[in-house]
Amino acid sequence: MTFTVSASGRLDSQFAMTQRKTYLTEISAKAACSKAARTKLVESRAKLNSVRAAIRQATSTGRLRPSEQLNRALGAMEVNFAAAETQLRVLQKSGEDDWENARVELDGAWENLARSIALLVARLSDESHD
Repeated sequence: MTFTVSASGRLDSQFAMTQRKTYLTEISAKAACSKAARTKLVESRAKLNSVRAAIRQATSTGRLRPSEQLNRALGAMEVNFAAAETQLRVLQKSGEDDWENARVELDGAWENLARSIALLVARLSDESHD
């Protein structure tokens, strides 16, 4: 085992220093992941709000007829957004041992949200051409 003398004159093992660097790297990666996810969540919320506004406007002007399929697609997008929001909170509260599992779950939630958005856009396209 290698020992070094710190500025305070203490002996620190190389192992302890390596462990600390690993821990700080994991915390930094978790923080970066959390920050990126928060940004993505804010952007997704803005898109969701604009889609809702576009649906309201198109419905009020008669360019789009309300339908059960459209309502289901919008509801699925809302549910998937809420799931992504929940998974972000789980990630933020996770510890150093389980944050990567939480990240995998968050990635799955993002994929579900992206799919529901694509389905809603497809439904909007179908409804507006009918």
